[in-house]
Amino acid sequence: MGRRSFLPSFISYRFFLLFALLILSGCSVTHKKVNLLSQSLNTNSPEAVLTQIQTLKPEERDRPLFNLNIGTLQFLSQDYPAAITSLTLAKDEMAILFATSFSENIGAATVNETMRSYSGTPSDLVMVHNILALSYLFNDDPDAACVEILQADIMMKKLIKKDSNSGQLASAHVISAIIYELLDEQDNAFISYKFAAELMQARGAPLTDDIKLSLTRLSKELGVLDQFDQYKTEFAISDEQINELTAANNSNLYFIHFDSVVTSKKEVSIMVPSYHDNRNDQLVRIAMPSYPNVARSIGSADIDVGEQDIRTTEIESVDVLAREDLDAEYPAILLATTARAVIKYDAVKNAEKKDPLAGFLMNVATVLSESADVRSWNMLPASIQYAYVSTNEENVSIRARKLAKRKIELTAGSKHVILTSSISDKLFHYQQDKSIY
Repeated sequence: MGRRSFLPSFISYRFFLLFALLILSGCSVTHKKVNLLSQSLNTNSPEAVLTQIQTLKPEERDRPLFNLNIGTLQFLSQDYPAAITSLTLAKDEMAILFATSFSENIGAATVNETMRSYSGTPSDLVMVHNILALSYLFNDDPDAACVEILQADIMMKKLIKKDSNSGQLASAHVISAIIYELLDEQDNAFISYKFAAELMQARGAPLTDDIKLSLTRLSKELGVLDQFDQYKTEFAISDEQINELTAANNSNLYFIHFDSVVTSKKEVSIMVPSYHDNRNDQLVRIAMPSYPNVARSIGSADIDVGEQDIRTTEIESVDVLAREDLDAEYPAILLATTARAVIKYDAVKNAEKKDPLAGFLMNVATVLSESADVRSWNMLPASIQYAYVSTNEENVSIRARKLAKRKIELTAGSKHVILTSSISDKLFHYQQDKSIY
């Protein structure tokens, strides 16, 4: 009689153990593969990594992140229509997931954080507009790119906090400024450069010469003379430099460079023995996400303009953004992890009261099912860089890590947006002739 009553309990806990193992293995294997693929971008082409990641079958809750990574690789492969489709899907999915479902909260509270759908970090919610704006621009649709930068601005205003810069991207403001200059909206471009400068200074990043020059030349063009005089003095810019930048019929070139690949999250875990009545009665596992310290050598793109050799300089470290987002979320993650440990501890104790073996199996299941959420948009560059050139030269040459020297012919008064990536051998180029606007 006792044996028959034991079997259902034993079988149910064994199935719970198998269920926990399946959850853990299914999630961790996919996430680890994506992390490895992202780091392989330093040696493999975006096209090769795209082919590999498209063979994976993500859980539905990982679909927004999957589309973010796929869309980024499609963009770097210059398949702009596909990138726009994938990134728009991700953007829309993340917007819906602002309101997390009740069932997902239950799963995250009792199993682990990966049971929750990926709704994006604050930086993700803005960066998706960045990549979409560039996708539209290089697909010869500056008006659609303008819509994206307006949406990025709205999102940053929604995310703004008094005590944090999380979700505030200098790169979004610089890309906005570039697009406004293409549309001949110099006043909005000036405001965007100012926002970018304020954010860089707030993060302790040095203000680049290109941002300084852009602020100074636009303040002159707009007739904001007090501001112009202030910038000239503060940035030590000569009249000769300003005259060169604002000469009639110059070609204006806006260079963006993506360097390296953003760091992937790692799991940091500890096993804690729990003591009750002076005996070790069960094990409790605590797992938290973390960004490892990575020694990184940041490169740049080189632009030859006549006898000048100009290099792009960093306006934003995406690694810093990722760490900012995790730091902001860390207290909530720790609270959820601690609360889940208490729930699992009570579940093991209740199972143990019914049968010691059932308690043991439940303890194994709770330990194995605990997993940190190491999901992240890890196909992004580690560094976003910028350079501005105004020249009357007939051509410029560009070089980057995998990009052999490429020459671009210039027509008087034209505007050019040029993007390079250290992980790609492609040159991204949008040209606007003076007659368009």
